[in-house]
Amino acid sequence: MKVIRKYHFFPLILFLSLFVDGQISFLITRFCPNSFEPTSFLFLYGFMLLSLYFSEIASIWWGVFFGFCFDVYFLHTLGIAFLVFPLLQVIFYRCNQIILVNRLTRFFTFLLTILLFQILTNLLLFLFIGIKFNWITLIIYQIVPSLILNMLLLIVLQPLLEKI
Repeated sequence: MKVIRKYHFFPLILFLSLFVDGQISFLITRFCPNSFEPTSFLFLYGFMLLSLYFSEIASIWWGVFFGFCFDVYFLHTLGIAFLVFPLLQVIFYRCNQIILVNRLTRFFTFLLTILLFQILTNLLLFLFIGIKFNWITLIIYQIVPSLILNMLLLIVLQPLLEKI
């Protein structure tokens, strides 16, 4: 992270990682049974580290920007990630000393962030749009496969991401 932090290319790499996540999710979904929908959230790992390099206000504005990009690219609507990402940035900024202590806490924080993001997103879909869904089905077919996929991706890629 030294090179990225020094030159402030981190937001650009995060922006590009949104598209990489989309492609990883698309490829993995093609090889899974029809009912499972694993989603790659490697972007959220970098997003979690964003609060280290910028002030609280700048982190919140980056959360608004990336929330807008995420909504437009993945959800094809505006408002869900636009609300959730700045909220996550505030949480990350406030808990910065606890989250980034070592590799294990970053790993579990990443998994909890995915869980929190998916639950908040579906809760907002229920509240604002009125989509009714079965929580058990959501957990079994969407959240658990996403957590397993991201856990495996992070185990493989975390040493590489730490060297960048």
